[in-house]
Amino acid sequence: MGKQRQGRLFAGAILILLGLGLFALQFVEGLGDAVIFFLIGGAFVAGYLYRRAYGLLIPGCILLGIGLGSVGEGSALAFGDMNSLGLGVGFVAIYVIALVYEGRSAWWPLIPGGILLVNGLASGNEAMQQLLSVGWPLILVFLGLLILAGAFGLTGRKVEPK
Repeated sequence: MGKQRQGRLFAGAILILLGLGLFALQFVEGLGDAVIFFLIGGAFVAGYLYRRAYGLLIPGCILLGIGLGSVGEGSALAFGDMNSLGLGVGFVAIYVIALVYEGRSAWWPLIPGGILLVNGLASGNEAMQQLLSVGWPLILVFLGLLILAGAFGLTGRKVEPK
């Protein structure tokens, strides 16, 4: 089967699933916005898995994270800022999915993901807010220790001298 035909089959299947999901959404109450984010985000992630195009993984995971946050806001188990938590999970998912699927991943999604996760957890917990307001410089110390550990070869990765 040719690449063009495979691409058309994939695009057609995605449009059918998206259309059926949006049609079913008209009859379901409560999860409206989240389902749209899940459908569109899932289509982007499926495109990434099919094409291995990293540019599709990024919006896909972000949209899935926004959908997750929307579901969390409406649940009885909501704690903290669920929208920040969902978006943070979406960014971390970019790193994890690429690492699992490709065997390597860029580290940049961990930065906004970590910031959003910490912010989301802190907004619902007074003790965490106090810890962050006073102890945030310790995060820099921890990152510095990680970098030094890597420089001395304590992380298991070989560092080649130049």
